[in-house]
Amino acid sequence: MYSAVLPIQIALIMPNAPRTKRIEAVIDSGAGRCLFHANFASAIGLDLKSGEREILNGIGGPEEVWLHDILLYTYGGPIQICAGFKENLPLAALLGMNGFFDHFNLTFEGAALQCTMDRIRLS
Repeated sequence: MYSAVLPIQIALIMPNAPRTKRIEAVIDSGAGRCLFHANFASAIGLDLKSGEREILNGIGGPEEVWLHDILLYTYGGPIQICAGFKENLPLAALLGMNGFFDHFNLTFEGAALQCTMDRIRLS
């Protein structure tokens, strides 16, 4: 499993939706989906528990996550993803396989402690 840190912003999927302030997210090759701390849901105007409920089985056992479609602003422009919002996430954001890795080719160079990203452009 590899990880790296990337500055991002998130917003609702609607015209002129305000973005959150820049936050640092961990890119994690071992994470199944993108997760954000629940506090960001209210910061961008979401009712946390109005989303689809999902139970994730992580290191700490089963945990409740609420799914919402959001825009993720990062390298190469915005991308639409389905993200989970979790109340006890120990960090601000986690970028995982489903949602983030779908849009980028990532190369982790463990010895150099580097991660390179290339945006996938679909025609």
